Amino acid sequence: MEIQDNIQWHPAFCSAVELELREYKQYLTYEREHNLSKMPLKIDLLVIKKKPDIVIKNDIADFFLGYNILEYKSPGDDVNAATFYKALSYACLYNAESADIENIYDTDTTISIVREEKPVKLLGQLREKYSITKRNDGIYRIDGMIFPMQILVTKELDKKSHIWLTSLTRTLGREDAQNLLGHCAKLDNAGDRENADSVVNVTSEANIDLFKKMIQEGDQMCEELKEMLAPEIVEFKIRLAEQNAALADKDAKLADNAAEIAKLRKMLADAGITEIE
Repeated sequence: MEIQDNIQWHPAFCSAVELELREYKQYLTYEREHNLSKMPLKIDLLVIKKKPDIVIKNDIADFFLGYNILEYKSPGDDVNAATFYKALSYACLYNAESADIENIYDTDTTISIVREEKPVKLLGQLREKYSITKRNDGIYRIDGMIFPMQILVTKELDKKSHIWLTSLTRTLGREDAQNLLGHCAKLDNAGDRENADSVVNVTSEANIDLFKKMIQEGDQMCEELKEMLAPEIVEFKIRLAEQNAALADKDAKLADNAAEIAKLRKMLADAGITEIE
């Protein structure tokens, strides 16, 4: 758990989105962090600026406008009404900074909340006041708000179409891992390779047991992993996982020993025998 708790999901998410939309890279500008207002309010949100008149034929981004705010929640993080209002507030502050905004409805902005698990309760609450359309598997569009908005559930997205986003999980399967590494091997652009490195680093860290097993069994696809990561990094991750497992086993044995000692002491006390210091 120590390894997983320190995983840097947000940079890998930004890289995954760039890979998802790499066909449109010449029309998009990515801002991975943004300072909202003149106050020191630095938010881990991804802002994608799109050139006018460009239509993106990708179902997670086909509703993009000029400015697109993506709020990403790491696996295990909650998505609730507070998340919803924060995302709205980010979009409002972002537009408040614009010097040329004239009409409150002329925002040219979209909001996307991205999470692995489906936020069932939040969607239920939103359906009470707004129209929600399932654009595709894992893509829920919310209509009737000041900003066009969607909730992306990466666990439900089509894995063939969205390999990069669906790989950001702690429950990656072997076939999915092989598919991810196979896609990495096909990348020629240096920037794409760098983004793929970021995704694979986080994915392998979050699924260390799977990747360790694939490497130890000589899985051919893991040769791609060794090429992408320095061999010492791969070895370090494996050794760190083994050390954590050993420590967990040691802690369990110590706990068993402590319980046994406590049991013996109680037996002595019940028999009226005083322990010898």
